[in-house]
Amino acid sequence: MAIAVLTLNVDESTEILESLLVTQKDDYTIDQKMLSRVRELLRGNKACEMEQGEWAYEICKRAGLYHNWSPYAEVRAVTLPYDDADEPCESFRAYFLGYFWVCVCTCVNTFFAPRQPGIGIPGNVVQVLLVPMGRGMAWLLPDWGFRYKGVRYSINPGPWTSKEQLFTTIIFQGASGIGNFTGLLVMRMPVFFNQRWAKFGFNIMLALANQVYGLGIAGILRRLTVYPMQAVWPAQLPTLALNRTLVNRDNANETVHGWRMTRFKMFVWSGLILGVYYWIPNQFFQGIRLFNWMTWPAPNNFDLAVVTGSYGGMGFNPISTLDPQASGANVMDAPFFAQLQQYVMRVVSGIIILIMYYSNAMWGAFMPINSNSAFDNTGSPYNISKVLNDETRIDIDKYKEYGPPYYAIANLFVTGGNFVYYTFSIVYVFVKFWPQIKKAFVGLIVNTWKRRSIYTGFEDGQTRMMRKYKEVPEWWYGIIFLFGFVVSVVALTAFPTKTPWWSIFGVTGVGLVLTIPWVIIESIANTGIQLNVIWQVLPGVWFPGEPLPQLILLMLGAAFEQMAGSFSSDLKFAHYAKIPPRAVFRGHVSAVMLNCFIYCAILELLMVYAGRDDTLCTWDNKYFMVCAYAHSVWSSTIQFGAFGTNNMFKLYPSLPYCFLLGAFLGALWVGSEKVLPRIREAVRIRMEPDRFLNFERRFWKPAGSILSTLNPAIALSGGLQWAGNNNLTYATLGIYLAWFFQYYLKRRYTAWWGKYSYLIFAGLTIGAAVSGLIVTLVFSFGVGQDVSPIDWWWGNKVPREGTDFLLYNNAASLKPLPEKGYFGLDPDQYPVNW
Repeated sequence: MAIAVLTLNVDESTEILESLLVTQKDDYTIDQKMLSRVRELLRGNKACEMEQGEWAYEICKRAGLYHNWSPYAEVRAVTLPYDDADEPCESFRAYFLGYFWVCVCTCVNTFFAPRQPGIGIPGNVVQVLLVPMGRGMAWLLPDWGFRYKGVRYSINPGPWTSKEQLFTTIIFQGASGIGNFTGLLVMRMPVFFNQRWAKFGFNIMLALANQVYGLGIAGILRRLTVYPMQAVWPAQLPTLALNRTLVNRDNANETVHGWRMTRFKMFVWSGLILGVYYWIPNQFFQGIRLFNWMTWPAPNNFDLAVVTGSYGGMGFNPISTLDPQASGANVMDAPFFAQLQQYVMRVVSGIIILIMYYSNAMWGAFMPINSNSAFDNTGSPYNISKVLNDETRIDIDKYKEYGPPYYAIANLFVTGGNFVYYTFSIVYVFVKFWPQIKKAFVGLIVNTWKRRSIYTGFEDGQTRMMRKYKEVPEWWYGIIFLFGFVVSVVALTAFPTKTPWWSIFGVTGVGLVLTIPWVIIESIANTGIQLNVIWQVLPGVWFPGEPLPQLILLMLGAAFEQMAGSFSSDLKFAHYAKIPPRAVFRGHVSAVMLNCFIYCAILELLMVYAGRDDTLCTWDNKYFMVCAYAHSVWSSTIQFGAFGTNNMFKLYPSLPYCFLLGAFLGALWVGSEKVLPRIREAVRIRMEPDRFLNFERRFWKPAGSILSTLNPAIALSGGLQWAGNNNLTYATLGIYLAWFFQYYLKRRYTAWWGKYSYLIFAGLTIGAAVSGLIVTLVFSFGVGQDVSPIDWWWGNKVPREGTDFLLYNNAASLKPLPEKGYFGLDPDQYPVNW
């Protein structure tokens, strides 16, 4: 490590640190205290009050750390500044175990996805199991192999390595999901669309189109999402920390701030302690999980439940949960600055929702404040079957008798907020990050034309270490992208989808425009743009009254962004792990193909299962295979597709203006960043020097220090974390933990933080996953399936005995129905714009 880091002289170090200050001046993720120290060092040893030799060592050490390793402490905590290119990686046993877990996870997760509660195999559990399985194969397999071009390839190249562990993780982690299974289930099941023509052939085409479309665009965007060092992808760092700990051995004598415990022991103890603790808030004392203690003295006080309730209220409660799994499990997945900005905006938006609710904006007071359900004009759940004909289209006469669907105020706020966020993020990100975007796309064209390396222009330590491996040519990913496009068009035209082929151009264009800001924001702060809303709205404009095209475009459009982001994240994971890019490409493509065939085959198996008693996806299924999420997708498809976006905008005419508001705010923000420095200079010229110094000290510098660390695109995303009973309860404990681990410990005890913090939360995830699986198997399938822990004692019953829980079940509202028996529009005003 010393050889890797301490290789620079003073002149080189000074040049590197000066360049770092220029390139990272707008970087919101980097430690600003560290940059301040760099500026101080660059002023010379006398300004720092240091001896020349001490100053030279300090400046060379910092330049070596930042240039040869990383300027981000969180990246240094989970990576190494050197790489062994001869370490086995793309081996037979890595592929075997990766494919094995793709098969197991996809089969289990897909088959039990319709179940309530669901059963799944968490990825962290698989990573733990990979170690004994990999070492077992290393012990059992013979050393059989062959030579090709002077290199020997063996099915057992020696001890199980960390690169094999990480490569296997990439294979199953990137391709063990269930893709568009829910949408295909909605299309096939009789209780939903009952499209009997949508069999294995169509399903596999749509599945492959979705998966490889995303893989192709992720590869094309590598210069924007993988190679820039500010694209940290913080959500991948805990996984790297866990795998490094599982495979590599620590120095048992290493002492950090008085602690000699190894990383592995810290992980094991965290998993055991937090796995046992999981049972307390989730089984034995459920009152502290969603800790609505502020409502206990007056459980029927409506206002108290609305403001402080943890179930159906807004969760304004300083101690809203004592379960870190409910709030706090992911605090290491994003920097503290991002979590703080999101939390503050979440509080602000919650106050706005409360004001709108109590002022009865858009008839919200006749419904629960925070629900994602649709309601009729009596406040009851909207029964879509009352307005549909046999072809799942709106029957105008029935509709005029029943009325349009209405939505809770938090749901409307989030919908409008998403519209604001779309256009704001497009304007802000494309202007703010235009140099990086231009560099990425110009580099794509120029480097392809001149056949230059894809690494051209990237000189950070992580990228320089990767240059020894053959890169993946641009045209490989281009072919994958083209394949996804062609298969999508064929799937729409060869089957009776009622969806014109040209809509794929809309999916591609809109998806690409929104994916670029999404991956940039996600790579910085682990928060992205939720595209489900836009792919409910746009098809409702293009094909009003046609729910089937709405469902198909929802599957294609949402997957475009989700898969692109997921695969971009995996590529950055491989970049940190020093996995050869071509190995990642082969592993990704092959695993995705396998995954698609498996979950489409499981869908056919479920169709056979459904034919036994015709209760699959109905609420009376004796095995609880009720397809809760599929019902939600079905409902939104009908409401936006059959009801139509035009009618939605007539019912709520303020919603479309949110698009304009977002674009205006984005332009205003980026414009202010350019204008404010000029205003300061104008004030300086016109003001007396003493008054200006006082003005700058008391106002300008404090305001500037806050604005310099504020990313409005990240902050705005926090304001969208409402509806569906998602409230402050799920964020308050998390912000306390984020401050302690991501700010206090990171600054005060950096070495301890780097060694242990990620592993504490990895242990939390593993312990909770194992305990949760046991709880599900015991109380849903085993001896405890007829036992209800809610009835055991007061501590499990008290949180559900008031208005808070009634709000959660859509059974309470601020205002009673008017005397005329309904709220909203009169029947002669119902929107009928189809």
